[in-house]
Amino acid sequence: MNDTFSTSASASEECDPEDRWLDLDKSWREFQRLLTWSHRVPADTGFDLVRGDVTYPEGYENGYLCHYGILTPEEAEVVARELAHIDKVDVLAMYVENGRVGDRLREDVSYVGYHLERAKEFVSRRAAAGEGIVYRIG
Repeated sequence: MNDTFSTSASASEECDPEDRWLDLDKSWREFQRLLTWSHRVPADTGFDLVRGDVTYPEGYENGYLCHYGILTPEEAEVVARELAHIDKVDVLAMYVENGRVGDRLREDVSYVGYHLERAKEFVSRRAAAGEGIVYRIG
């Protein structure tokens, strides 16, 4: 295989990158907030999908290094179950509880809600296939 990620496809099959990698763009930090806000426990298993942080080895002004993590197939299954219970209403509630109102509220809820739905579908598909997940923060 010419790819650094392990998949269930044979070497002769072309794999769609969307089947191996979930790009949350900059919404990962909002996912961390969503999965730890007031009614949740910081150790909630859904948080495992975005556990970690970027590092700034040469200072904030000089860029960051991404954080990479791995979820086993069993962990992916648990994360899929946790994410299945979260939707855009939870995203809206998180922002309102934290005092976010105004012009950007709709845009922010839409942005994070879009990535939430993509994450739910991706994690669910990987868990159903009995596969783990390599994730990136940053």
